[in-house]
Amino acid sequence: MIDMRCRIVGADGEGLEMELTETELTEFEPTRTLPGLLLDRARSEPEAVAMRYWRDGNAQAVTWRTYRDRVRDAALGLAENGVRHGDRVAVMSSARPEWIYAALAVQSVGGVVIGVYPTNSRAEIEQLLVHSEAVGFVGESSTELDKVAAVAARTPALRLVVGIDAAPTGLPDSVTGTTWDELSSAGAHHGGEPADRLEELVEATTLDDPAVLFYTSGSTGAPKGVAHSHRTLQHAVQTIIGLYPGMETRRHDMVGFLPLAHVAPALLLIFTPLLTRLVATYCRMQDYEQVVRAVRPTALLWPPRFYEKTAGELIARAESWRGIRRHAYRAAMGIGRRMAERRWSGRRSLVLQLAYLAALRGMFLPLRATVGMDRIRVAWTASAAMPENLMALWQIWGLDLRENYGLTETAGCPVGQFDQPFPRPGRIGREFPDSRYRVEIAPDGEMLLRAPLLFREYWHNPEETDAVLQDGWFRTGDLVERTEHGDIRLIGRKKDVIITSGGKTINPQPVETRLKESSLINEAIIVGDGRKYLTVLLEPSALAIGLNPAALSERLRTEVEQVNADLARVQQLKAFRVLPRALETARGERTANGKIRRNVVVRSFSSLVDEMYGANDDFVIAEHVRSRSS
Repeated sequence: MIDMRCRIVGADGEGLEMELTETELTEFEPTRTLPGLLLDRARSEPEAVAMRYWRDGNAQAVTWRTYRDRVRDAALGLAENGVRHGDRVAVMSSARPEWIYAALAVQSVGGVVIGVYPTNSRAEIEQLLVHSEAVGFVGESSTELDKVAAVAARTPALRLVVGIDAAPTGLPDSVTGTTWDELSSAGAHHGGEPADRLEELVEATTLDDPAVLFYTSGSTGAPKGVAHSHRTLQHAVQTIIGLYPGMETRRHDMVGFLPLAHVAPALLLIFTPLLTRLVATYCRMQDYEQVVRAVRPTALLWPPRFYEKTAGELIARAESWRGIRRHAYRAAMGIGRRMAERRWSGRRSLVLQLAYLAALRGMFLPLRATVGMDRIRVAWTASAAMPENLMALWQIWGLDLRENYGLTETAGCPVGQFDQPFPRPGRIGREFPDSRYRVEIAPDGEMLLRAPLLFREYWHNPEETDAVLQDGWFRTGDLVERTEHGDIRLIGRKKDVIITSGGKTINPQPVETRLKESSLINEAIIVGDGRKYLTVLLEPSALAIGLNPAALSERLRTEVEQVNADLARVQQLKAFRVLPRALETARGERTANGKIRRNVVVRSFSSLVDEMYGANDDFVIAEHVRSRSS
């Protein structure tokens, strides 16, 4: 494992200038399965807080002893209902303790847990259950239970459905329905037996047995079941420890509200606490802002859209200030911009650092405190490209926001800005500092990874597995380049390319990211596959919706022109259209974790696309040129 000593330079403000000094490097190797780690923690510190959950405006604590007891009862209940070693069990719920208990209970009997997104449709649930041959399903409410009841007759392996907050109904005779309380009561009946049945079950599982199936979003094809073992997940946790040095010995607080079916929240909020002092407070998505303000977390890993939403709230708050406070904030922002430039260039100025410390304490930390983000020293973003302006703004406000890189197939972060405080936006960092983590760049620019956290296989899909795992190297499908300083810059997806009718290959993501830096644009979807030129569909932001159509169109035209000015001719966008509605997961336009399905969007709005490629192409181009000239 990696022991990184964290030295904080100066007082609170200059604590932002964090230096991570690598003091010891040994190769971590797991010795216990994930349920085995739970049993160890329950024995060594039974009364310590393992997790918390939000209820009725307060955070309720759960000790390691209680955690173990809840898992024991559920595990023995599953065994009583015929769940055996190697069986798959799906869980569909919001972030709450029962999700975690269910995951560890399934793994305790040697089973494999599968996360189902709360937004998944009946058809998607059926596809997942059939493909995984799941024997069990745990659902939170009647909403989830009704969905599985509608497809249960077409999922031949399914034989048990458990409802957390409601009792299952409408199931075929071949499927047993029960509640979480009934399942746990059945297990508790065996909990006091002289021979600890839970210990026996846990010991029968090996580190290389599959522990979780994470299903990919399906943005580039049918969803694939990514199998991770107890061993690979613990290696992935080590990279999380690399993000937050000291997590093994010092308590960190995090708020858990993102779907635990997704790999990053699951790794952080279910498995990382087993090896560290991280304490997660679970809450519903609609409560997360209130809970973040109450908990004041010390650890944060969000997709860019949550940083963007919170930044918008803080900007609006700052712009509402008047008088001296407004002038002071503007002055602080000026100091913050100069400080950010100094950090990125590696230059130091004692006078500027002192001025920035005053701005931080007087303006930025109090501003961040209004949303509960004043205790965080280093924060991370992943899962999508972070707009550079957004990352820069948070750094100006004193949040050491960094990017890292991970995929469902890696679970953790094989690449990140581990030892680079306040890095310049636009890079994803370097390899995790362990000799077993290696990155190579193929001749076509694709990033290849070798690391002990790599997934085992795609479930029941040897062809796809062999296509991406070759001689121990994982073909990520991501196009990257190294900077002159050795940092890795993400360019785009290898598969997510547009080939125009002229044979030009375009990576749309960097241009889309540039467009989304505008406060008026929520999503940008570039179109042009098989066409003469590129165009773009724009989903307006909440701020843009308040403008009248003519004003909005003119302002969006300006935004597109500004981006075009920095692009090669073949990359330039010749026209745009504003989407009449938001993109929807239910229509298949977004995946369960929010990613865009480009082909589905193009089909959904084919009439708008056809307008941009009709008989009047020359007129559209001419109009665009005239507008730009004016």
